[in-house]
Amino acid sequence: MLKLVVVEEEALLVKEVFDLFTEEGWGVTKIAKHMNEKSTTKEGGKWDNKTVRNVLKNPTYAGYNHFKADDWTEDQRIITPGDHAAIITKDQFDKANGFRQRRKEGHMSRRSFDYPYSGIIKCGLCGATYAGNASVHGNKKYLSYRCLNQYAKGTCNAPGISEIQLSKLIWSHIEVLEDGFQKPKPKANTRSKVNLQKELEISQKRRRNWMMALGDGKLSGDDYAALIDEEDARVKKLQTEVPPAPDQTIPLSEVRETFNNLKANWHLVDSATQKQVIQSLFRKITIKKSDGWHIVDMLTV
Repeated sequence: MLKLVVVEEEALLVKEVFDLFTEEGWGVTKIAKHMNEKSTTKEGGKWDNKTVRNVLKNPTYAGYNHFKADDWTEDQRIITPGDHAAIITKDQFDKANGFRQRRKEGHMSRRSFDYPYSGIIKCGLCGATYAGNASVHGNKKYLSYRCLNQYAKGTCNAPGISEIQLSKLIWSHIEVLEDGFQKPKPKANTRSKVNLQKELEISQKRRRNWMMALGDGKLSGDDYAALIDEEDARVKKLQTEVPPAPDQTIPLSEVRETFNNLKANWHLVDSATQKQVIQSLFRKITIKKSDGWHIVDMLTV
C-alpha cells in the first residue's frame, strides 16, 4: 500500500495558507492573491479561491486518510487516521473549517479585520447587520458602525454607533452577566461497560479494510455502502449508551480575572486579534438605542 510522503516545499505552502486563514484572518481571495505572488500550486497552476478552499478542507494535511464515492454527499465522507506525517495540527484544521462553516452560515464576517464587530452586530429595530464605517478627521481615523437598511435603503432610522461606544456597551454587558455563572452540578460516578475508545478503533480498522477491499475490487460499491451504513448505526448506538464525560470547568475567579484583564487592555489589542476574540465568542449581538444604547440579545458561539 502506498504511503504518503511530505514534500517539504509544498508543506510550507500548505502551512502558510492555514496560518493566513486561521491566525491572520485573511479570506480565500486575499490568500490566493498572496500565494500567486510567491508560488504556484503543486500542479504548477495559479492559485484561486477554489484552490485555497480545497487546501483548507483537505483532512490529509492534518494526518488523515479520506474517501468519498462520487455519488455520496460530503457528510458521508469516510475519514480515518493515517500513518503519514501531519503538516498541520487537528486543532488548526478544525479551527479553519469552523471558520468556513460560520462564514457560510453568515455568523462570521467575510470582510477584513478593520472592523472587529462587523457581521456580528444586528439592528434591534429592523434586524439588519451593522456594517463598519471609517472617517478621518485630521490625522486620526475613527471607526463606527451603521445599520445597512438605514444608510443603504433608508428603510430604518436606527442611529450609528462609534466603535468606542460599542466596546464599552459589550464589555459592560459581559460584566453584568458575570454573576450569572452557575456552579457545575455534580455528576453521578457512572462507569460504562462499553469501552468507546476501543470500539472506535475497531470501527476505524474495519472501515480501512473495507476501503482497501473496495479499491481491490473485492467489494462492490453497494456492499461497501451497506457495510458503512451498518457500522455508522452501530457506533451511533454505542455512543448513546456511554454517559457523557464530566464537563471541564474553569474556576469562576479565573474567568472573571481574564475578562477584567481583557476589558482593561482592550484598547491595546490590535483589530485583527479583537475580531478573532469577538467572533470566537459571539454569533450575534443585537443593539438598540432608546434613552441610551442597550443590548437586546447576545448569542454566544
